[in-house]
Amino acid sequence: MKTQYDVIVVGAGSAGCTLAYRIARESSLQVLLLEAGSTDNSPMIHIPMGFAFLLKPHKNNWAFKTCPERFLNNRIVDLPRGKVLGGCSSINGMVYIRGQKQDFDRWAQQGNTGWSYSDVLPYFIRSEHNESGANNYHGENGPLWVSVVDDEFPIHQAFSAAAIEAGHSFNFDVNGESQAGISWFPRTIKNGRRFSSARAFLGAGSTLTNLTVITHARVKQLIFNDNRVVQIKTQIKNKDVVFRVNHETIISAGAINSPLLLERSGIGQKERLEALGIKVKLDLQGVGENLQDHWNTYIKQRVKNTKTYFSEAKGIGLIKNLIRYAFTRKGFLGDSAATMAVFYKTSDKLKTPDAQIHFAPAASKINARGNMQPINAITVASCLIRPTSRGSVHLSSVDEKQAPQIQLNYLASQSDQKLSLIAFRKARHILKQTSLAAMLDGEAEPGEKLQSDDSLLEYIKNTGEPVHHLAGSCKMGSDPMAVVDERLMVHGINNLRVADASIMPDLISGNTHATCVMIGEKCADFVIRSYSDKATL
Repeated sequence: MKTQYDVIVVGAGSAGCTLAYRIARESSLQVLLLEAGSTDNSPMIHIPMGFAFLLKPHKNNWAFKTCPERFLNNRIVDLPRGKVLGGCSSINGMVYIRGQKQDFDRWAQQGNTGWSYSDVLPYFIRSEHNESGANNYHGENGPLWVSVVDDEFPIHQAFSAAAIEAGHSFNFDVNGESQAGISWFPRTIKNGRRFSSARAFLGAGSTLTNLTVITHARVKQLIFNDNRVVQIKTQIKNKDVVFRVNHETIISAGAINSPLLLERSGIGQKERLEALGIKVKLDLQGVGENLQDHWNTYIKQRVKNTKTYFSEAKGIGLIKNLIRYAFTRKGFLGDSAATMAVFYKTSDKLKTPDAQIHFAPAASKINARGNMQPINAITVASCLIRPTSRGSVHLSSVDEKQAPQIQLNYLASQSDQKLSLIAFRKARHILKQTSLAAMLDGEAEPGEKLQSDDSLLEYIKNTGEPVHHLAGSCKMGSDPMAVVDERLMVHGINNLRVADASIMPDLISGNTHATCVMIGEKCADFVIRSYSDKATL
């Protein structure tokens, strides 16, 4: 086995696959991509509706859990994370949302030069193959396939009409000029199959001779000489392997594992590392801090006189759909987790939306055995897209078998609680419109009896779930809590970058996969440019 490379990327997720491919494709650098999980050979990964099985504890899921969440009545919250080629893009809901122009302009205004919307848009375009074609906002020559929903459920049109009736305009391109309004979710699905970062970028790079991918590779520690990473201690299928790095190392292991690897390597809060018996390489107080996520609240509405995933997946309907999907890749088995989006404002004083709805013609309930049971209903999930609550993730022990300490502090801020109630009521308002009346048959959850702020807030705390958009734990910036600079270089280390959702100073307004791909594209340019600059000296 070759053990020396120019560039080593740790983590083959949304960003890691992207940047490893791009560096190898655009340079002569020898690139090694290390993934702790397996290859993406599970059929549940490639059949889009299989995502529901992948969110459970599984070989392709890190299956993290939070500590008891104080502001959720001490609930312990499941945090599925992809442990497989493609990372979370191999187990996520497959929607492609970039966020708002203002998100990236805000990053730039915080001192992160080169991260404004006009700066990052070319990277979004470069990575994309949009099924609808290219324009000022979209590309059609990139590896990542982005498609539109096949509308086969009448409830979609009824919900869209109800949203318009409730005051939301229809948006033909939620990733275009404006995010506001009701829109179809663009999705990373091609011909009825998931199109993860692994399938897109590693697939496009399969013939590159300077790109090596190794799975089942747990990176244990980075080894330094002065302020440079020179070696990476790895365990591959229970065998210790040390890799040498000539040029750069990029950590792309996600918002949980990236800060944990830094801590295991002696980079983090000095007092915390010393208490664990870890030799301190660099005191960076922000490592593992600023962790954030979106929090979903559900309305489940029973339906009549229309079809849902439930009606299509029972009895002879399921057999028909399985045969149809096997031969045509059509039908609900090839749909994304959510099909329609509404981006809306909790206050008319706001300039841009601060809340999001995920709509799906499907729903479930917890049965007497504590298991999820499908019901004949639709789901309208609402969340704040710019929450102010912040948490943290840290090692609990030097023993890797011990779970990390993860505390999201969901709904910790009074603002998040107040605005979550407003967002919930606005979602409920859509369901009251006459356009949906003929198809709805009563609110299954939370039920019409819950109307007061206090009762609804308890429902939000007790039944809500994360949207799995973990970010911010190695944030980009120049303030005392920043971990990386605007070129994603770890402060104080000369050849170590972090490139994934952890570098986001704050969450983008929506789903995070597309932005992680953009971060990977941008990081690849940083690395190639750095190597080119040194080569000309």
